[in-house]
Formats: sequence, structure tokens, C-alpha cells
Amino acid sequence: METVDKGVGSGRLAAPPKRRMVAPESWMALLLLWLVYAMDANSRQMLFVVLPSITKEFGTSAAAIGLYATIITMSTALIAIPTMIWADKGGHGWRRKYRHLPIVIGYTLFTCLTGLNVLTASIGVLVALQVLSHAFGGAGESIEVTSLAEWWSKERRGLALGIHHTGYPWGTLIGGFAISALLSIYGPENWRIAFLLFPIPMIIVFALYWWYCSEKRYDRFHAHVTDAGETPPLSPDLEHGAGAPKGSFGVAMKNPNISIIALVSLLAIVGYFGISFWLPQYLAFVAHYNFAEAAAYSVLFTITGGLGQIVWGWLSDRLGRKLCLMIVFIWLAIGMLLFKYSYMSLGTLVAIQLFAGFALNAPYTLVYAIAFDSTKPGTTGIAGSIINVGIYLGGFGPFVIGALIGAGGGFSQAGGYNNALYFIAGLMVIAFFLTAFFTRETTGWFRKHDRALVSKTVCNVE
Repeated sequence: METVDKGVGSGRLAAPPKRRMVAPESWMALLLLWLVYAMDANSRQMLFVVLPSITKEFGTSAAAIGLYATIITMSTALIAIPTMIWADKGGHGWRRKYRHLPIVIGYTLFTCLTGLNVLTASIGVLVALQVLSHAFGGAGESIEVTSLAEWWSKERRGLALGIHHTGYPWGTLIGGFAISALLSIYGPENWRIAFLLFPIPMIIVFALYWWYCSEKRYDRFHAHVTDAGETPPLSPDLEHGAGAPKGSFGVAMKNPNISIIALVSLLAIVGYFGISFWLPQYLAFVAHYNFAEAAAYSVLFTITGGLGQIVWGWLSDRLGRKLCLMIVFIWLAIGMLLFKYSYMSLGTLVAIQLFAGFALNAPYTLVYAIAFDSTKPGTTGIAGSIINVGIYLGGFGPFVIGALIGAGGGFSQAGGYNNALYFIAGLMVIAFFLTAFFTRETTGWFRKHDRALVSKTVCNVE
């Protein structure tokens, strides 16, 4: 057999080139976009951190403040789709920063205005400003996740999105500590100061991202990916500014890997919001922890929440995103049922939260990755916005959980809480079957073993 000589006088088959490491530009873009996304998430989370102070100032009932919080949360999906259709027409890759900027200005401005006493002397104006801030913030999340995906090769997208999405809960956890420090210094009655100061770190963070996000660096990243034998996130025509084709939204909605995944996202977030509402009430009124302990012990799942996003994202690059999402939903169904035993001891409560938390934030990394893998050229932002809408329409979860608790005897009776857990676990099982039968694997080992009811062609994964 004839040998291939790649060296002088070697007479041997050349060794295959070693797989190159991730481009430095990818890591730096990830860091900067993590900071931008963390600030975006904090612009929306700040309201909930200072909610006790707002409730006290305005004398709002629990039912009313719950309604306001739900309206504000669901408004995050308000303009995501039309904004991203517009953003996709403005270019891709490094060029996204031009239409990213007005979105950042939007949520920064309305967050800052929330801190002005003269504007927020009434609860109605406060809610209106927060609705606008959350609406721009939801569009911001769509473009921030999309931008990150376009700074990484398709083969490493799961890991990148997993790390990036730890901006919530880890980024908001840091923000919560900062707001707590401000309230300690200035007093809880001066909660508005956190909103007034928000533009300072936001301007610094986005200015750094704007400076770094250049055509020269993006070309260097693209060359690195090509040399490594991996798949660039953009085709050459999109690199040079082509926008989304006409009718892209309709095409995306006909793709089960986008539309069904958006529905799956909604089910997942109903579970997330639902257990976030369920847990502190259960600990206070059934497990009989004091209110301070209930507040502290009800957020332990965030410890493993961010870790799970990274691990499941990394695994999805190798095993398959759909497969990992299916495993996560079964994991969550089991975890939700285990919460009924969280009254037994503090150790049991901690163990259950850490177990469930490892999968609780993971779906959002995976659903974005599946949708991005399945888009037509030029429509990544549109796909991301559809997923974003699915996620935040699930903001009605606490209402349903509250109704189930009430129907089961009220806050002091375990029966209603258990029924709520059965409901959430059932949603996770439904999400599992929707994923299994009506979506297609996009990458990894499971791709060749997938036997869904929908075709690869309709899901755009051939």
C-alpha cells in the first residue's frame, strides 16, 4: 500500500492534526456577554429583591402584589419576537452590537426611571415602568444569547450557552448581595437607590463589550474555527451583513425544533416559577421554619442550578441536546416529587434542593441550543426570541400553584402542596414526551439513534 509522506523522508502516514483549543476570542466574548446578560437579568430581578419594601410603602395586599409581579414577569415576552426580527435584519456576528445598543438603552433607562421618587409615587406608574424595563430586558436576553451563539463553533455551543446562562442565577445572586448591601447602608425605605445606580455598571460593562466586538476579532475567531475543522456559526454571506430572509418567522414556527421546543420551554418555566413560589410557603407554614429561615433555605437550589447548566450543556455537545433535555425532565419529575419529604429534616431539605437544582436551570440552556442548531441561515435571533416568549409566558405558574394550594386546604395544609407537586411533576413528564416524539436530535451520539415522529427535514437538522 502506498504511503502518504507529509515529512521529508518519513515514508509514514501523517498523524491527524491535533484538535485546536477554543478560540481566545470565544472565551473573551463569553466573559463580556456573561456580564451583559447578568446585568440584564439583574435589571429584572431587582424588583423582586426589594419587593418587601415596596409592599410596605404602598400597603399592597399579597394577592395584589402577586398579580403585579405576574404581569411584570410575563411582560418579558412582550416585544421579543418583533424586536429580534428587526435585529436579525441589522447583521450578525460582531455587527449585532449596533441593534443590541438601543435595546440595552431601553431596559437601562426604564430601570433607572423606576428609581425616581417623583415618577414612582404611585404603584401604577411603578408597575408600568417595570413592564417596559422587563419588555426591553426580554428582548435583550434574546439578542445576548444569540450573540453568544455566534461567537462559538456549533460543536461547542452547548458548553458556551451553559456557562453564559449562569448569569441567572449566579449573576443575580451577586446582584442580590449588592442590593442587600445598599439597603443595609441607606435603609430599606431607600430601595429606589438600587435602580438609580444601575446605569453605572451597565454602561461600563456594555462599553467593554462594544469595544471588544470588532470585525477584526470576529474574522480571527472565524479563521480559528475553520482551521480547527469545526463548523462556523455563520455562513460567509451572513458574516458580511445579510439579514433574515422575508417570511423567516413563519418558517421558524413551522419547525418543531423551534415551536415545540418553545412549548417545552413554557412547561419547564411553569415548574421553575411554581417551585420557587411553593417552597418558601411550604417551609414557613407546613415545615414550620421561621420566615427568615424559610427565605434563606428556599434558594439553595441555585447552588447546583448554575453548575447543572454548565454540565448539561457540555454533555449535550457530546451525547446530544435532545437526549440531555429528556434526561433533565425525568430528573425534574423525580426531584419535584421528592420535595414532599422536605419537611423531614434540614439535611433532607438541603439534599433534595441540591438534587433537583442540578436540573432545574438546565432546560433553558438546552432549548436555546436546540433551536439555534435548527435555524435557517439568518434567523438565529428569531428562533431565540420564540424560545424567549415560550419561557416567559410561563410566568403564570405561581397563580396555578397558589390555586392548587388553596383548593387543598390553604397554606397550612400539606395536601394542597402535594397536589401542586404532582401537577408540576406531570408537566415535566408531558415535556419529556413532547421532546421525545416531536423534536429531532441536532448533534452528538444520540443523533443517529433518534426515532421521533417528525422528520429531520421539517426540523432542519439533516
